[in-house]
Amino acid sequence: MLVVGDVKCLHCGYLSGQWVGVSGAPLTVKGFRATPSSDAPAPEADTTALIRCVRCAGPVFLDEATAVSNSSRLRRIRRLREQIAALEEHKNRAA
Repeated sequence: MLVVGDVKCLHCGYLSGQWVGVSGAPLTVKGFRATPSSDAPAPEADTTALIRCVRCAGPVFLDEATAVSNSSRLRRIRRLREQIAALEEHKNRAA
């Protein structure tokens, strides 16, 4: 499941940006988006590097994480439910 949340510093409480990634995965640079007001350095070449606070270089945590709904996946689930309902209706008419 994909989650999105605010990246906050454990030391100074600064909001560095947002992170999107798999639930339970380490906070890496790959899914990080810095806030426009922060003076974040350019993205590193190593996308597996862990995120540090852009203000004090302290450790960070994911705050207010919420699940991300993928619209194409939701459409697919809805379409499959409609197909299952149509098959059941067809079986009920045939019986």
